[in-house]
Amino acid sequence: MKRFFTLIFVFLALLPVILTTPSCPSGFKLVNKNKCLKVFSEYDKHFEAESVCRGYGGTFATAHNAIDNRAIVSFAGNAALAYIWMGMFCFGNQSSTCYHDDGSGVVKYNNFAPGMPKVDSTIRDGGCVYTPAFGNDAGKWYSGPCEWTGIEYVCEVPVTKNDTCTYNYNGNCYFPSNLLPIEDVDRNFYDALNICHTHSMELLSIHSRREIDFIKSIYKNSGIVELTLGAQAIQKNLFDWTDGTNFDYDNFDPLSTTNGSCLQMDLSERDDIGMWYQTDCLTVKYFMCVRPAGSTTGAIEISTKEKRVNPKFQATRFTPPKILDLSDSSNCNTTLLLAPGVITSLGYSDNKPLIAYCSWKVAVLGPYRLGLYFTDFSVKNPVNVYSDNNTLLDSFDDNKTPFSLLAPSNLVTLTHDSVNDGVNNYHGFSATVLPY
Repeated sequence: MKRFFTLIFVFLALLPVILTTPSCPSGFKLVNKNKCLKVFSEYDKHFEAESVCRGYGGTFATAHNAIDNRAIVSFAGNAALAYIWMGMFCFGNQSSTCYHDDGSGVVKYNNFAPGMPKVDSTIRDGGCVYTPAFGNDAGKWYSGPCEWTGIEYVCEVPVTKNDTCTYNYNGNCYFPSNLLPIEDVDRNFYDALNICHTHSMELLSIHSRREIDFIKSIYKNSGIVELTLGAQAIQKNLFDWTDGTNFDYDNFDPLSTTNGSCLQMDLSERDDIGMWYQTDCLTVKYFMCVRPAGSTTGAIEISTKEKRVNPKFQATRFTPPKILDLSDSSNCNTTLLLAPGVITSLGYSDNKPLIAYCSWKVAVLGPYRLGLYFTDFSVKNPVNVYSDNNTLLDSFDDNKTPFSLLAPSNLVTLTHDSVNDGVNNYHGFSATVLPY
């Protein structure tokens, strides 16, 4: 009996350690206690391979130091991979123009081979990075065309904590309402919030593009076309998360015309799936509860008799969203603008079109393509949009209602000559640039 109680004591003492031990989602392996990696032996071109990683809420494996680089290459080599894509992209011929796919910014540690990176400045080709996984050059980075040939790859997702929940990602467990033991009926926002709170969980808040990718994967092929988020307006067009976290990321649809005090995420069949729009708080069909992974919360057994909560649940807390706005000037003829942000024709902000020939080179970071959302458009001469290889994607002129163009790559160039705008009573254009 004494031995039994001793074992119980030891187990309880170790329980916090067990629950906080770094772990990986199913199918991924923990490497160096800070990386969750998974090998893919298919020979895919860059974008196709990135799309696979995005389906897990991840990117290509990213090396921030020599230890990471060796670990990734060894992991790939042990799986008999020859070459692998690396999680970065270069816009020029210096490592300072290379950015990590995981959103951490400019590459600081680099292991480029001599003469690398090498990007064709004329057609902006060669910005994708790969490395051999064996031989004397193993771990050396090379840049090359993204869609020329397919190679193998290693995907990386954020490290999480041990938990038995089905959807475990980046330290949190996600519970879709359609999989909870509750009635399939319409509710209002406060009913949904109460369901989560009753079981020590919160309505979903979103803090990165990769988290959106993970959530999209949960609902893929489910037939569900919208998801209510755990956000409410604290004043017109300004939202905050009800779980108390900072509103440090957003994915609003620039072309949405709806209004309301709640937010929904679009899960319908569109190329830029995952965008947010305003809605009223009266009808909530699908939502998601979230709790920290590794917590000791018990099993989810939600009663169908849901309690009402006071609609004045939200504290009077104000945390302004951090939004990068590139429209302080038109950015005419700037070398490269990194989205998200806004570009405009010259003089647009003052409603006084200026005469100039302008070009805008705009890019999105990470494993994404670039979306242009023209929220206002009024020009005489056309706005031409070119892909990263200088292929004309489309050309627009005259007065147009808001519209979008989804580019097939992460880099586009726009050109416009405004010489005939002002004299013909055209006022210019404004476009929001987002990843998709």
